[in-house]
Amino acid sequence: MNNRVARCSMFVTPTNPRFIDRAWTRGGDVYILDMEDSIAPAEKARCRTLIRESIAKASRAGASIYVRINKPFVDADLPYAVWPGVDRIMLPKTESAAEVRHAHEIILRLEKERGIPPLSIELYPMIESALGAVNIGEILTATPRRIWSMGGGGGYDMAVSLGIEMFADFDQYAFPVNHVALAAMALGIEATGGVFVPNPSGRVDQADQAVTQAAALHVAGIHHAGALHPAFIAPLVSGLSPSADEVAWAHKVVDEFDRLSGEGESVGTLDGSMIDKYEHEKAQRTLAWAAACAAKDGYKARALERAQAAEAGR
Repeated sequence: MNNRVARCSMFVTPTNPRFIDRAWTRGGDVYILDMEDSIAPAEKARCRTLIRESIAKASRAGASIYVRINKPFVDADLPYAVWPGVDRIMLPKTESAAEVRHAHEIILRLEKERGIPPLSIELYPMIESALGAVNIGEILTATPRRIWSMGGGGGYDMAVSLGIEMFADFDQYAFPVNHVALAAMALGIEATGGVFVPNPSGRVDQADQAVTQAAALHVAGIHHAGALHPAFIAPLVSGLSPSADEVAWAHKVVDEFDRLSGEGESVGTLDGSMIDKYEHEKAQRTLAWAAACAAKDGYKARALERAQAAEAGR
């Protein structure tokens, strides 16, 4: 399974059985088990004890599992968050390389103790303050632990840090979001943010908003998005996958460029569009992403079938 296909990542609350028990039926690529903002202070301790069983529940239909811990409680949270089946630990409000190194060392010890291949769990620093954005370079290079995608610089906490409104009809996060994205790309890390979609109402449950968001991200070459409501899952998964027409066109471009190259040519036209090495590279990326999405969807479909059969047999 390709754990890097994360077209829609949705937060779920381990302390709410209604959310966690049915997450596998929603069709998401990723479920983020939240130990942070959605959990009341009085419930933090109980939430820790529910993470391990929640991993099995939320991943029944083939979704990847991330866990978001609490910045003030890193030492207390990580022993409850690092288990086989977890793909990523999310470290909120990261502002320095020292924070990343500290979490990395704890995760590495737990990986060794629990039979998890060392460095296999990604440590994802969440950039949610002005200081975190300024220090993004040192944060991303703090440890040998691989970071395969990176986005940040927006959201509720950044709004508080900058003293701005969270929801507006203009892009108040333009600088921090794109600063984080450029820093990631300079290090060979895939950027997963940076496209502004107006949402002045602040609604997070409208599917048409997800359709608009997916279209904007797709044009920008971004394949990943987050969701707070199940209504976003299907539009994001569909909208961030290559369409059949895009795949067919990519095959035509590759075939035509190969023909041109065989004849010693480097530029040509196809149905009125220019074909050159840049279009060829773009087409190859489209086909690679389509193959990854197909593999993920196939894995999820088989897992869903097994989960449904198990439910029927109860």
